[in-house]
Amino acid sequence: MSRTRNFFDHLHVSQVRSRVLHPLTSLGLGIASLTCLATLFVTGFTLFLYYVPDQAQAYERILHISTTLRFGRLIRNLHYLSANGLLILAFLHMSRIFFMGSYKRRYLNWVYGLTLLVLILFANFTGYLLPWDQISYWAIKVGASLAGYFPLLGETLQTFLLGGQDVGPETLARSFALHAGILPFLLLVFTSLHLWRIRKDGGLALPEAADEERIPTIPWLYRSEAAVAMLTLATLIALALLIDAPIFERADPAHPPNPAKAPWYFVGFQELVSYSAVIGGILMPLFWAAFLLLAPRLDRSRSCGGRWFAKDRWHWNLAFALLLISQLVLIYIGLYLRGPNWQLVLPF
Repeated sequence: MSRTRNFFDHLHVSQVRSRVLHPLTSLGLGIASLTCLATLFVTGFTLFLYYVPDQAQAYERILHISTTLRFGRLIRNLHYLSANGLLILAFLHMSRIFFMGSYKRRYLNWVYGLTLLVLILFANFTGYLLPWDQISYWAIKVGASLAGYFPLLGETLQTFLLGGQDVGPETLARSFALHAGILPFLLLVFTSLHLWRIRKDGGLALPEAADEERIPTIPWLYRSEAAVAMLTLATLIALALLIDAPIFERADPAHPPNPAKAPWYFVGFQELVSYSAVIGGILMPLFWAAFLLLAPRLDRSRSCGGRWFAKDRWHWNLAFALLLISQLVLIYIGLYLRGPNWQLVLPF
């Protein structure tokens, strides 16, 4: 008896090459990212039912969720860890695609992926303020000031994020509207487009091999994806039982922390801005954007996409690795080596 095709069947090709199931082919980063995204939607909807985006009530609502609501602390921890996990996994997924040259002949999907990365950053940024505690308040203030350096649109972008000239009630309401309404919709749209393009392109980008065995997607690929999803979810739950989402004292606009730092994913640019506003706030973000958008177009290497660290792509891989490492170093310095008045301090 033939099996009725369902929604998930339409997302997969009927047969895949055996290499697809090898853990080192994709590292499971795509499925792990989707699992984090699904967890975010489920936990976010639950938190949505209890949170109030009002300056006078937001902080108490977060305390209520974390301390009084049944399973509230676990749900908030899961949401916090999934958000940070999704951002890290998305960066790793992008890095895997780049190092394998999998963007070749798939430029549109590469652009969809970059758009998703920007949306994930924006979703984390807008959600960061919602607890309305001291650290999140000043982190958003610093982050919005960094956005002000963006060429041509900086002042407009800053005003849009803040809902005015400074952090206030409008900022909280706007952040909540973006975080809980607009951005989830856009994430769903571009995730669907991303998955659709993978399906249209025939699955994962891999070099052709005439003698490579092809196996049916059902059940082999389904089992592999389910295993990654369950492992990711189990890891999130285990971490949520051990790590609490931070909540600090109530936001106090009159007493800034010293130093006030941007969210961790933007603190590398804050570190650069401390050296040079032009380099850190304008040139470096533009260079990153141009590099990621143009590299697939300028890559003339002959190796086909889907091979780790192809020899004729070494200069592209080296450039990307140096950029990535430099940003990680800057984030580490900004997070752990900057003390009062942004002075360098020892980490111990």
